[in-house]
Amino acid sequence: MGTIADNNEILQELIDRYSLSPTPIEVNFRKLVSSIPYNSERSTHLIHPYPAKLLLHIPYFFLNNEILSSEGDVVFDPFSGSGTVLLESLLSNRSAYGMDTNPLARLISKVKTTPIHTKKLSYETRKLFASIGKKTAAFEPDVVNIEHWFYPHVRRQLSRIYAAIETVADNEAKDFFSVCFSNCVRRTSLADLRVSVPVKLNPDCYAKGHWLREAATKRINWLRRVNVVKEFENIVRANESRMSDFVEPTRDQLATIIGNDARDPAEYIGINAKNHSMKRPSLIITSPPYAGAQKYIRASSLSLGWLHLCPRSGLRQHEETTVGREHYHKSEFSEPKETGIKKADALLKVIREKNPLRAHIAANYLCEMQTCFHNSISVLRPGGHFILVAANNRVCGHDFKTKNYLREILENQGLTLRLELVDDIQSRGLMTKRNKTASIISRESVLVFKKSKH
Repeated sequence: MGTIADNNEILQELIDRYSLSPTPIEVNFRKLVSSIPYNSERSTHLIHPYPAKLLLHIPYFFLNNEILSSEGDVVFDPFSGSGTVLLESLLSNRSAYGMDTNPLARLISKVKTTPIHTKKLSYETRKLFASIGKKTAAFEPDVVNIEHWFYPHVRRQLSRIYAAIETVADNEAKDFFSVCFSNCVRRTSLADLRVSVPVKLNPDCYAKGHWLREAATKRINWLRRVNVVKEFENIVRANESRMSDFVEPTRDQLATIIGNDARDPAEYIGINAKNHSMKRPSLIITSPPYAGAQKYIRASSLSLGWLHLCPRSGLRQHEETTVGREHYHKSEFSEPKETGIKKADALLKVIREKNPLRAHIAANYLCEMQTCFHNSISVLRPGGHFILVAANNRVCGHDFKTKNYLREILENQGLTLRLELVDDIQSRGLMTKRNKTASIISRESVLVFKKSKH
């Protein structure tokens, strides 16, 4: 993609084509945004890993034009995760609002979108590492099965680093170091880094001579002798470089985390208030979770514990606040739950005969998404656009047309579909124990809706 004018032309051509024949249009966002290599070092995007991250090419494509929004407008993502949409909004000279239930995601988003001047960060870094050298191991945090995931010398060094971070007086720098520390926790744990939900490395799972057996053995041997402070320093230095690339382009715009629950209308009151300083968003770009697809809290559990963001006893409570969650008490699904979406309810009735829990998970997900969408649309500026990234999946061996159901919800709430694009995706599969019955999500749809001006 080239200039704003070029981008306007490409997007308008797609919209016109869809208006003549309203069938999904095949695209490749990586080619549409060929100036950005896949998984590239762009600004602060890679400051911290996060499961099922949105391909940054998607928000980039929809932000760098004058058809859906203008520079200076506000963009909103009610499921902002680690802040991909928020950061791309800033880089396109727009402000952004975000929401997410995961405390770690909110922290990453905040750091990723808060520029820190290079000299200030260098100064704070020097002070921090001088402090680490003076610290002794403090009390260990409330982390689930901490002995299972970390060698003793790793726990001691992580404890020293955390104690030093706690003494940092500058809040922006402290948050930056906390995100670096979270990344260090992940890297120095015995968890398999290829899997989002913690699974302990086990070379014996693979046959002798298999490259994964050799890789797991090599990593375990490295962890037995790792210098955790040095690894933390490497992470800080790499993220300092990313932050230096970020500071200049975004100085005039801000990203704000406005809440932690897209289902709660109280989170939106500030935007809706007539005389409030917050501007209403002209564009929503969001990629909601799928029903039972990603265990975000479990995936973050080690970092949440080490950062004192959530103790072991609070993990289940956090999971219960997540849209698309899997855990319910039996009393919660003893009676059938209806969504009001005829095709979905008919399929859920069949699924319930096989597995009442999975039927309830899918049904409750759709009900909660209706609430989330209603709240988000309520703050969207009249004439604004709502971009939904979604895909169909499988539930108990049945095709569950999530994308279709979400489209129906949005249309029932007064939005008009202007464009639907379909792209193959590479790495947002369901890495859970149910992956054989839940299937791999390999094609993703992007739907562009418009809100009435009245």
